[in-house]
This record gives sequence, structure tokens and C-alpha cells, in this order.
Amino acid sequence: MIEAYMPSGPFMRTNSVQGNAIPTEAVWLDLLNPTADDVSAVERLCGIDVPTREEMDEIEVSSRLYSEDGADFMTASVVFGLDSGKPSFAPVTFIRTGDRLITLRYSEPKSFAIYAAKLCRETPNAAHMSSDDRPPTQAAKTASLPRTPTADSILIGLLETVIDRVADLLESISADLDRIGDDIFSSSARKKPTGTADFKSLLRRIGAAGDLTSRVRESLATLDRLLPFLQLVLDSRKPTARDTKPRVKAMSRDIHSLNDFVSFLSNKTTFLLDTTVGMISIEQNAIIKIFSVAAVAFLPPTLIASIYGMNFQHMPELSWTFGYPLALAAMVVSAIVPMILFRYKNWL
Repeated sequence: MIEAYMPSGPFMRTNSVQGNAIPTEAVWLDLLNPTADDVSAVERLCGIDVPTREEMDEIEVSSRLYSEDGADFMTASVVFGLDSGKPSFAPVTFIRTGDRLITLRYSEPKSFAIYAAKLCRETPNAAHMSSDDRPPTQAAKTASLPRTPTADSILIGLLETVIDRVADLLESISADLDRIGDDIFSSSARKKPTGTADFKSLLRRIGAAGDLTSRVRESLATLDRLLPFLQLVLDSRKPTARDTKPRVKAMSRDIHSLNDFVSFLSNKTTFLLDTTVGMISIEQNAIIKIFSVAAVAFLPPTLIASIYGMNFQHMPELSWTFGYPLALAAMVVSAIVPMILFRYKNWL
């Protein structure tokens, strides 16, 4: 499917098109799970070779950031599925060619829907256009007038929205780790030992948070490599909008701060994992201690019962009238005395 975004005065309008029906005035072409006919139509219209899905999955920088046939290709890992509770990442390719932006994706990141809705609803700022396109004497007068977004401004806006979604994901991971920490330390305060199922659930949640954190780091790494390349692309085009360079720098600072936060979350995940493993060891030691105490407590009564269970002919105690109750009493006393001693030593 191809979603074409075309200028309509100060706004943008969108239309779903097929193959040869792509309007030539479209500023942004969003290819979502495109067919072979869709890809061929875009290639004929723009004179470029659209990367295949396998090429988008390659991890080499030279395969993700390059210029070819007068177009610039940039691929980054973008988060999706955050609202469904099952976040994941998939590569998205941004192609800047002529006055047109092409996005190629095989997933549905919410960031694209958010930015598209904003693009078609709100009036873009005049700063999206270069001041060189306006007469100097009219600059002050036209500064407040809305201007149609360019391919560069759309690309930067998309990347800003993607970074915002990554920040939202990190916030959700941080909140989940806080809840996991509360569950771990509240379980340690219970007198009843924590069950195995509870520990399994905690370990699964910690593992899921750790996996997401590592994948966020991967996504931020692709974006961090993309931004310098994007700045070089923007610098190579003259004129450019005055706000593009500050916006790219702001995104770069955001990514660096998010990377610091990811490091903090990674350390916190490791701490919680070590704490959970330590709690499991404590619970296991407590269970083993119970069995050890039970074995020691029942050892003297077992010894007494073993002695009087022997089949020797000359055993004076066998003829005692009170031999049986005395043996039972000896067993009970021999079991109670070790328990009292353990209590006194604070071993229980």
C-alpha cells in the first residue's frame, strides 16, 4: 500500500494509491508492506532502486546509510507495538530524493500514524521553509504565515516522533522495573516463603525488561548513526530551512540522554536480577534448614526406637512395667531438647 501526502495550501492531504496512480505532486510517499507493483512504480517515478526487505535487515552501516542515484538512503530500527503491550522493533528506510521523501516499512509504528495525523491536522510553521525563498523586505510580514512542509521537515518531524516513542518505551520499562523492585522487596518481608511460581514470574518480567532495554539500545544506536549522515545530507543542499540544523542537534542530544538512561536501566535490571537470584537462594536455604532441623530433631527418637527394636534375648528394660511409656517419653524429650537449643542459639 502507498500512502501519498500532497500539499493542499498550508496543509497536507493524504490519499491511498496503487502503483501507477501515484500523484507526481506528492511530497511524502509512505510504503507500508508494498507489493512488487508498488515498488516498481516508485522506482520508475523517482529513478531509484528501492531496497528489498532483506537489504533493510542488514546491519552494516554502509548498507543502512548511503547515497545512490542522487538519492539518500537511511535505515533505522523503529519501535512498534507499544500500545498493544508487546513492543518490538523493525527496520524502516527513509529515502530522500529530489523534493520527495519516501518511507519504506513492513511494520506499523504508532509514530508514523501520530505524525501523519498531526501533519494533516495542524498548520506547519513558516520556519519549515527557507528564508531565502522570501523577499527580505517581506520576511517580517510573512514570518507568521503558514508554509507547506518540505520533504526535509517531514523527515525531521518523523524522526522526532520516533525518538519520542522510544522515550515513552523507556518510561514504561522504568515503571515496570519499579513495580518489579516493589514485588521483590515486599516478598522478602513476608513470613511465608515466596513460591517458585512467584519467582518464575519475576524472572520472566526482569528478562523481558532486560531484552527490551537491549533492543532500545540497538534502536538508539541506529538513530545515533543516522543523524550525522542526515546532517551531511542537509548541509549538501542549499538552501535549507533555518531550523533544520538546530532540530537535528536537539535530536542528537535527546539520543545521548536516552542512551544514558538506557545504561541506568541496564544497571537496574542487573541489580534486580541479582536480587531475585539472591532471594531464591535465601528461600532455598530456608527450606534446606527446615529439613536439616527436622532430621536432627527426629534423630534421637529414632536412635531410642532403634535400640529397643533390637531382638536380643537379654534386655532388662523389656520386662519393665513402665518401659513402653518411658521409651515414648524419652523419644519426645529427645526431640524437644534440640528444638529448645536451636531456639536459644537463634538458629531457628
